[in-house]
Amino acid sequence: MQTVRKIYENLPKIIRVPDALKNRRVEVILLPLDDVSATPPGAHQSRNPIEEFVGAWKGKPLVRPDQGEYETREPLQ
Repeated sequence: MQTVRKIYENLPKIIRVPDALKNRRVEVILLPLDDVSATPPGAHQSRNPIEEFVGAWKGKPLVRPDQGEYETREPLQ
């Protein structure tokens, strides 16, 4: 895999970066993606697919309504 590294005193305007990085000395590294596996080594992989959805809800906070009274059951024999 061939990487390209370049240090810029001021980034060219063609490279879009967050405002915090503008007008600062930065290093740009280019990596060809066709040589990289889908999941980089050491990356976290969920063992449980439900974990992928944790925190994904973007709507109003969910509220669980009152569940009522617990019914009295006959004991098991």
